[in-house]
Amino acid sequence: MSVTDSNTLIKDGFVATKTGRIHYLEAGAGEPLLLLHSNGCSAHEYEEVIAGLAKNRRVLAWDMPGHGDSDPTPRHLSIEEYSDAVIAFLDALDIKRASVAGSSVGGTICVDLGVRYADRFDWLFLVETPIRSLQDWLDGWAGIDINFGIPTQNFELIAPRFRKLTPAKLTRWNCDRNKAGAKTMVGVMWALRDYDVLENLGKIKGNAAVIYGDVGPTIAGASHFEKMLPDAPSITLDDCGHFPMSDDPAAFVDALESILK
Repeated sequence: MSVTDSNTLIKDGFVATKTGRIHYLEAGAGEPLLLLHSNGCSAHEYEEVIAGLAKNRRVLAWDMPGHGDSDPTPRHLSIEEYSDAVIAFLDALDIKRASVAGSSVGGTICVDLGVRYADRFDWLFLVETPIRSLQDWLDGWAGIDINFGIPTQNFELIAPRFRKLTPAKLTRWNCDRNKAGAKTMVGVMWALRDYDVLENLGKIKGNAAVIYGDVGPTIAGASHFEKMLPDAPSITLDDCGHFPMSDDPAAFVDALESILK
């Protein structure tokens, strides 16, 4: 499946919510699918898959509060507050029910949406969603602080995280990280640290699916997802890391389509 189509119109939009003005990209028509990006990124994280997904539905990719071209956040937000922002975003667009795919922190937001707002969603896709114990957080925090406390990163540092990093992707990466800024990105990591994904997985109501990259960091927690979500479809994408929508856009589209159809 081709995920690039010059005839697909991807347009920008803004909506006002209680969390501030939220920017989003939109394409297609039909049943809505919302895409939630990872920390420090933006809706552009999904730019290689929007056209492919929009062939069958209305696709919206937001800039989460404090990221991209959405308004800055006035203070630290919790995962629950980011989930509330998703609902406010959908309400502003008069979308009563949707499917949602979230990557990394976006996947953690999906977990909370499935716990507190399950009636608003058809499918929740947990993409590369991290599960860490408190000890894991403590052991890795110094590296996390450096990774997100310094927005601009060089090619050599980032290249191992992608199947094929290009100069254009690095520019987009640093543009998005600088728009978010160190304070917001580190705040997101605190929100993740304070939210117990493992405890909440079993509380998800409704349909959930799990997507991993086979060389990404989150597949190490696969047994937890299998135990807590025994009926959830699970898809592992070959030769993909933490950003499968960039490593293999066609496979990412096919993974979502195989379930949404």
